[in-house]
Amino acid sequence: MDQNDLNEIASRIAFAGLEFNPDHRPTPAQVADAAAVLRDMILASERHGVTFEDFDAVAHFARLAIQLVQSRDASR
Repeated sequence: MDQNDLNEIASRIAFAGLEFNPDHRPTPAQVADAAAVLRDMILASERHGVTFEDFDAVAHFARLAIQLVQSRDASR
């Protein structure tokens, strides 16, 4: 993973955050955590031959990463 990939993740998370209803948009801390979650998911899957493009073909993982972080925060 290089800086371009990290920039792409940050961009996707930022745009995904705007898809949420204004009352449920992620906080800046949640955006940062969601980007880290997505980065780590992609890094972990690379050893299995799964690429960023494979993630895109299946689901909206940027939105999913935000939802994971928001769910975590709601349960605290």
